[in-house]
Amino acid sequence: MDNNIVFNFFSDSKAIAISKLSNYLQRPEDAIQGALEYGCSLASFINELRVDLSACDSSDVYIVGRHVTTSSEEEIVSFHKSGLLNLRSSLQEETPLSVFLKRHKIQIDVDRKLFSYNRRTIPIEGKKNSDHKCFMGRETACTWSLGCEALEKLGILHTKLYELGATLEFFVAGTLEEMLEYSTVSRCPEILDTIDQLIEKLNKSYGSCTYPLCFDWISQHPNCYVIEFKCMLSDMETFDPINYLDAYDDLKDCFVWSNISYNDYYNCRVPQRVFDNRYLISRIIDVYVYGGREQYGSLQPGLSISSDALKMYLVDEDELISL
Repeated sequence: MDNNIVFNFFSDSKAIAISKLSNYLQRPEDAIQGALEYGCSLASFINELRVDLSACDSSDVYIVGRHVTTSSEEEIVSFHKSGLLNLRSSLQEETPLSVFLKRHKIQIDVDRKLFSYNRRTIPIEGKKNSDHKCFMGRETACTWSLGCEALEKLGILHTKLYELGATLEFFVAGTLEEMLEYSTVSRCPEILDTIDQLIEKLNKSYGSCTYPLCFDWISQHPNCYVIEFKCMLSDMETFDPINYLDAYDDLKDCFVWSNISYNDYYNCRVPQRVFDNRYLISRIIDVYVYGGREQYGSLQPGLSISSDALKMYLVDEDELISL
């Protein structure tokens, strides 16, 4: 088998994807073609071809990802210097995002779980740990039963930074139009939207949020870019369920040929490559059988993409201009 098989869901035809999957799984192309018919599911594909998800090394596979961001002509060089950073590094290190926030008297210490704004420092705590002294000036301690909107927004920030791991997120499939329409990414970093809403509640503002951070960023960073790269499948976050134990029922039919028992799953003895290969086959079914729209991926917490792996494109209306 050839090493370093690269799946590019942005440009690979179904025939090319089948050829690559055949090489990776060591199954005949016509058998894979027959299994990828409308109505197929992940479990039916795996069981029809008797795929052992633990047999294939996911470090042999690369996935092409695309990250949408905004920048200025002066700051775009930061990607050539530092690469494409995860959210934690973007907030902790000297980056265009962290410098922008500091100019607005905002600093986020991800490691110490502290949010500083206009000389106020607030612990970034989630719903399960909200018994600190009230930062809104109440005499009683903050509790979720009080319906504190500021605490609710702080909980959203906590989710993004800690429960979701402050990872580098990107697209693994989708048209340019679909990617540009996703959230705020074609205008400003999503985290600014979250911070704007949090500060509004900390300032006890009423009415609709005016999003001053977002609009200031947009005025200073008018250009939209698509950054393309390859990443190892084994470096991706391919399995992160809300409830690990409850997820077993959705997985067990895929484990038949991998000789994985509930006891293995319960004791976290399932090799990571099993989840990686499950993710890969799922994306192929989504894209080439059901014509799925944009598909998403993220790196494992703490990982980033080095600058030498990046291809930069300027978004010019509905076209990508290589830089």
